[in-house]
Amino acid sequence: MSEARIFSAGCSELADLVRSFDWARTPLGPIADWPQSLVFAVSTLLQSPVPIVLLWGEDGIMIYNDAYSGFAGGRHPELLGSKVREGWPEVADFNDNVMRVGLAGGTLSYKDQQLTLHRYGRPEPVWMNLDYSPVLGEDGRPAGVIAIVVESTERVLAERRLRASEELFRTLAQGIPQLVWRAAIDGACIWPSPQWHAYTGQTDATSLGWGWLAAVHPDDEAVAAAAWRDAPVSGHLSFEHRLRNAAEDRFCWFQTRAAPVRDAQGRIVEWLGTSTDIDDLRQLQERQQVMVAELQHRTRNLLGVVRSIAKQTMAQTGPGETFRQRFNDRLSALSRVQGLLSRSDQEPITLRSLIETELAALDAPAMPARIRLHGPVVRLRKATVQTFALALHELATNALKYGALTTAQGRLSVTWRTYRADDGGGRLLVEWVEEGLVRGPELADAAPRGGYGRELIEHALPYALKATTSYELGATALHCSINIPLPEGEAAGNPT
Repeated sequence: MSEARIFSAGCSELADLVRSFDWARTPLGPIADWPQSLVFAVSTLLQSPVPIVLLWGEDGIMIYNDAYSGFAGGRHPELLGSKVREGWPEVADFNDNVMRVGLAGGTLSYKDQQLTLHRYGRPEPVWMNLDYSPVLGEDGRPAGVIAIVVESTERVLAERRLRASEELFRTLAQGIPQLVWRAAIDGACIWPSPQWHAYTGQTDATSLGWGWLAAVHPDDEAVAAAAWRDAPVSGHLSFEHRLRNAAEDRFCWFQTRAAPVRDAQGRIVEWLGTSTDIDDLRQLQERQQVMVAELQHRTRNLLGVVRSIAKQTMAQTGPGETFRQRFNDRLSALSRVQGLLSRSDQEPITLRSLIETELAALDAPAMPARIRLHGPVVRLRKATVQTFALALHELATNALKYGALTTAQGRLSVTWRTYRADDGGGRLLVEWVEEGLVRGPELADAAPRGGYGRELIEHALPYALKATTSYELGATALHCSINIPLPEGEAAGNPT
């Protein structure tokens, strides 16, 4: 039989090689002497685009096609016409079993079979899908084995990398405090992290799809729906909402953000997102807003007080050195009050501390034997302190300049008590008593009969604190009483 009639020249690289190969050096002999079954099998595999190798005879003489030559790598073309055991010595035992089973009429099939091959002079792991079938000879018995060899190394390694990446992602997702999740393009949950389950109390069955909305506060569902509706268009997702804390049975604020996962064409295929607990931050922001509003309110009030002090002082003294001195003294008293107020959250303001602060500023502690303070522990409200402190400042200043503390025999007694009024409300009564006054003609007009201090006591305190006051100045004594409501929450203790 003519070789040209068996394998057409130029059909393929391997067809040319097979036709020109010196088969007389092999157990197969010249192509012209090949049996028809062998010629048919070789003709078939040479035309196939799938990697195929024919192992003919007891020794498994190798004949393969172009696709298999690519798989063989650096072993091609020496493999052509060689015995399979000698062509692939590193997997000789594996191929011995293939020949044994195939020549016995059996078939073999392997999925992602891993073998170590030396295709390029060095060992490398290779994964393959292998299918082996017997080829019958002229007598109807198996004369060889045909193998379809499809390498799957790239796919196997890609899948392993993907699994490793997914495992790394899950490890990372499970190790961070945020609630991590994956969602479809429309917001339907694909995968919730264990943190989501632990926080919301939901399971996969209840959170997948749109089940996660059951953990969202009903008032925030519309916000979540609107954010997801806009996300595919804008390409980003960010909104704040409340989620149910299953362990504490309450709703807490979260910030949800997600990044789109896109395919090769840039289309969004899913979302990867986190929900971060911002409940403490929201509460802090709310407290800051309250504090800023309170600060603004206090500032406006303080400016009003300063304006009033300046106006009243100017009305009494006119411009000049006396105005400067008295105005500075009153501003200093106001400054001391602000200092107490600034520490009031850590150190409550008591009536005793207010009186002692004012007396200390005027150097009254230098006369301890002539001053008596007595009363229970009474904590004052912030709204009470400022006006009350200014009144005490005026009383103390006048005691030191014109009153009981100007003479050796003078005495100052400040006492206070709390009691329950007829209407059931608590009251605080403060009595300021100066004794031993000596008032010469030169001081007749110095006492605050119509001054700023008396104005505070008789008009400002009743207006600002709903106080009842009296101011009685005699020739040798001064008796001032201030009676103010004691709201619930202002603690009273034992006399000190």
